[in-house]
Amino acid sequence: MKLHGTLTAVKGELHGTLTARSIIGAEVYEGTYSVHSEAHEVQILPTANKQLLHNITVEKIPYYETSNLSDGITAYIGSEVEVNYG
Repeated sequence: MKLHGTLTAVKGELHGTLTARSIIGAEVYEGTYSVHSEAHEVQILPTANKQLLHNITVEKIPYYETSNLSDGITAYIGSEVEVNYG
């Protein structure tokens, strides 16, 4: 078993985070480590009981604001939308 993380000593006390990773018998995850959010789709990375070698990155959900004809703001979440007023 290997320990990963960081520890710092402050006035004789240790502070930080360590995680234990079992190397023996764990299959290495070979899939993607980046997830692009979708408004109407669930994404599952098959990582259960597997050893991860990198952090998983979840990309931000697109968010746009535009002014509208009612002197307000219209927000678009999840995709960019072209607006035609006439």
